[in-house]
Amino acid sequence: MPLSADPSSGWSVRRRLCCFALAGFVGFAFDAGILTLLANFGLDARLARLASFACAMVVTWLINRSLTFGDRAGTNIAAEFLRYLSASALSALVNLGAFMALVTLGGPFARWPVLAVGIAVALSMTLNFWSYFKMVFTPETREPGGTP
Repeated sequence: MPLSADPSSGWSVRRRLCCFALAGFVGFAFDAGILTLLANFGLDARLARLASFACAMVVTWLINRSLTFGDRAGTNIAAEFLRYLSASALSALVNLGAFMALVTLGGPFARWPVLAVGIAVALSMTLNFWSYFKMVFTPETREPGGTP
């Protein structure tokens, strides 16, 4: 299946990428804001990032579900969210692993952990888009009578 999806939906790859970028930008803002807030209250940056990352994941799922892949979102929200979490697992490992490594290296990343967040997010974006398109937001198969 080409990345443009169902031609009848009218959703181009360009539109999907723009919406995906918006979801990523908003997710980054939540991630960085919560990280900064928790770190400023004295929580270790690595623990603060785990909390901020979880919040950002929920926010990006909601945006991707409604905007990026709105024509492909399923009716079983719980199953879809579980697929989203599953598909995000590898990207999360890449993202968090890069962050942890950079903060542990020290220098500007230890002083400004948001820099490490930016690099980690950049590394995992392509993997996220592909896995969401191919594994999470897939058109539901419908029976001949129109029922799923």
